[in-house]
Amino acid sequence: MKIVSSAQNLNIKNLLTLQKKSRERKKKKLFVVEGKKEIERALLGNYYFKIIFIREGSSNIFIDFTEKVSNFIIIKDELFDKITIRSGSEKFIGIGISKSHELEGFKLNKKAIILVAESIEKPGNIGALLRTSSGLGISAFILTNPKTDLYHPNIIRSSLGGIFSIPIIVSSSNDIISFFLKNNINIVSGALTTNSIPMNKANYNKPCAIVVGSESKGLEKKWIENSSEIVKINMNNNIDSLNVSVAAAILLKHCIDN
Repeated sequence: MKIVSSAQNLNIKNLLTLQKKSRERKKKKLFVVEGKKEIERALLGNYYFKIIFIREGSSNIFIDFTEKVSNFIIIKDELFDKITIRSGSEKFIGIGISKSHELEGFKLNKKAIILVAESIEKPGNIGALLRTSSGLGISAFILTNPKTDLYHPNIIRSSLGGIFSIPIIVSSSNDIISFFLKNNINIVSGALTTNSIPMNKANYNKPCAIVVGSESKGLEKKWIENSSEIVKINMNNNIDSLNVSVAAAILLKHCIDN
């Protein structure tokens, strides 16, 4: 197996470019993922890899996935430490092939629960939302009007590989609202308005979409206008807001249990 020690190696240059530039990730339809757990979840989620880089001295634990990995490359310790985003404890970095996340052909069953994240800016928050969605086993995650690309390294890292375990759609709010209305999907939006009701008073008839927006701007007016229910999470001790991933988790769990 090939051993690479130079940062001038073409595969290393390509890796570093993909780590840093969203435009290159989108153009080449590739992404970078670090860590044993995250790469394993991607492979189990039927993702394919162009390359998996392995730190020198580490065993190739992905040898059983050779039909999904085109190439394995061993990297010298010193170089691996320079190219990894995480600490020196990591042993694997992969260049994976992105999937399509278009709305066309998207189908849901009658008991589906969906999380919609509208115009979320911070990659860490998107990753946390994906981690929650995957952990709760909901039907799908929809990212509307995205402010960053889905395969941003911080999104993958924050999701702990949950991004690879759940169906994902990336689209505009207009198209998603039209899809929901056409398919009689119950829209329950989390927002503070004069018409908001406590979350435990809402109707969570399935299929149901829980919609959350950015912490700074909230949801666009079009979501409020087309919601079946607008709900709020009652708070104590003068706390008037929650991190969007925490709020989404509370609403999703309530939807699952009702």
